[in-house]
Amino acid sequence: MADGGMELALEPEVPARAAPAASLAPAPLRSRTTAPAPADDEPVRMPFEFTGSGSEYFRIWVVNLLLTLLTLGVYSAWAKVRRLQYFYRNTRLDGAVFDFHGSPKAILRGRILALLLVAAYKISFDISAVAAVAVALLLAAITPWLLARAFRFKLANTSYRGIRFRFRGSARQAYARLILFPAMLALTGLFVWSLVASFRANPGVGVILLAGILPIVALGATVPLAHYALKRYQHEQADYGQTAFYYHGRVRGFFAVYGKALGLVFLGGIPAAIFGMLTARLSSWLMATMFGWLFALLYGLASAYAFYLFVRPYLEARLQNLVWNDTEVGMHRFESRASARHLLWIHASNLMLITLTLGLYKPFATVRLVRYRVASMALVAVGGLEDLRADHGADDAGAAGQEAGDLFDIDIGL
Repeated sequence: MADGGMELALEPEVPARAAPAASLAPAPLRSRTTAPAPADDEPVRMPFEFTGSGSEYFRIWVVNLLLTLLTLGVYSAWAKVRRLQYFYRNTRLDGAVFDFHGSPKAILRGRILALLLVAAYKISFDISAVAAVAVALLLAAITPWLLARAFRFKLANTSYRGIRFRFRGSARQAYARLILFPAMLALTGLFVWSLVASFRANPGVGVILLAGILPIVALGATVPLAHYALKRYQHEQADYGQTAFYYHGRVRGFFAVYGKALGLVFLGGIPAAIFGMLTARLSSWLMATMFGWLFALLYGLASAYAFYLFVRPYLEARLQNLVWNDTEVGMHRFESRASARHLLWIHASNLMLITLTLGLYKPFATVRLVRYRVASMALVAVGGLEDLRADHGADDAGAAGQEAGDLFDIDIGL
């Protein structure tokens, strides 16, 4: 679950195991509710369902917000547990619900660690450029370790039908899979900084172009690859009890999605440029007033968010479908049918209602978004889920719970 939403954070990396043959063979699907009992080897589509409501979550959201403010942020860890438990417990599959068992104290430790890292990064800029670079490289170096710990915490504290999920990925595997992006990001930033610093007095056009284009090229080449490596590591190292997850995705799918998203950005720039030309005179007049700085700030933020709002639904829908349609658990496979157009309507209307209600609609907007994303998911099961339950040791959940006591959580956007 992510940001109050359903995110079955599952993604691993094991020495390539053979995928179950039955899960790869397409077969006619039957509705769980309308079809007669299927044969044991006939796939059955079991949709995910979210049963929560905006009014219920609004009460939780208000209490969490007030207590977080009153405790200067300390209660935010307990607020996160309440929020996740609400969304997990209202997410159903085949009549059973998920649950979250995370410790608020573990989450608080993770947030203190994150705060210390951010503070160190900020303070280093006040000391010297060398210190800033050193801290940036250190943060890049520990990012895979942080991700491994975050995945482990989330799955160890997630259960379905009383059985815990597990994450087997080690820090060593995380570095082997995930070090590419933070390393490339740190090296690119270091190169651009040194390039600009060397020609600080009078940089030429070539230097400016290189400093601007190089990061785009580096990120364009590494972000899809890094995202693919992240998802493969996250899914292939996950287990439901003792049943392993499999991931069959290919990196070219990520490059295709990100490439089309970049194309949407360029296409969106055309109407933005036309609008800027048509309103140039009005913009110049507003900039000349005493509140010109405020107009420039608001106009810049609105333009940036318009691009973000336009591209975000596409990335959300395509990446959700791309990742989950290539994920299996045991003999069963997941299916996702999220629509970018539907998500665009949800995000745009949510933004309008949040603005009109001065933020009070936010919990309703969150539930609305989660309900759609969960409803677009299904598990295509072969012969029911009994094999998942039968494959677990009796003390599996207890062992996972004890292991989770030594973990901490840290919020990392995935």
